Amino acid sequence: MSLVDTSLQERLNRRIQGLRDAREIKPGHPSVEAETLRNYHARARADGFVFDADEPVSKVGGTGTAPRPLRYFLAGFAFCLQAQYVRNAIRLGIELDELSVDVEGEIDRRGGLGLRDRPADFEGIEYVTTLRTDAPEADVRRLVRAAEACCYVHGTLSRAVPLGGTTILNGSVLD
Repeated sequence: MSLVDTSLQERLNRRIQGLRDAREIKPGHPSVEAETLRNYHARARADGFVFDADEPVSKVGGTGTAPRPLRYFLAGFAFCLQAQYVRNAIRLGIELDELSVDVEGEIDRRGGLGLRDRPADFEGIEYVTTLRTDAPEADVRRLVRAAEACCYVHGTLSRAVPLGGTTILNGSVLD
């Protein structure tokens, strides 16, 4: 049984054509609101959902009540890429019997502790996408190229981008 409802292909194609024909496509603005509850334990709100992040008990101040923040970052990449696989499988009429994305990052822990001369970052991110389908290999290759090309997180991680930050201190912007 396919994980992808390819009967949505015509509807998706109409949506894509509508966007192609539009005079203007306004940018999207995905957002999340997050607050600290206590120490590392934080709560985020997005799209009507509430989810928490924490650090393990082994970290001073962690309570182990939720996944670590970097796990959400990596999961966000996996979820975004999976969504693009589904969207493009629908668009291309490819049925998928299995779709999974496993992501693993490598970090230099000294960065998060302020023990090196450059900002904390990922040293590398590896991912494995597993697909099971009866589609011809050439079609699957098109699907892979399309999913990776349409994934915002894949595109962002695959190149350097400017990052703008604002800090609000006691209700006012900190210059």
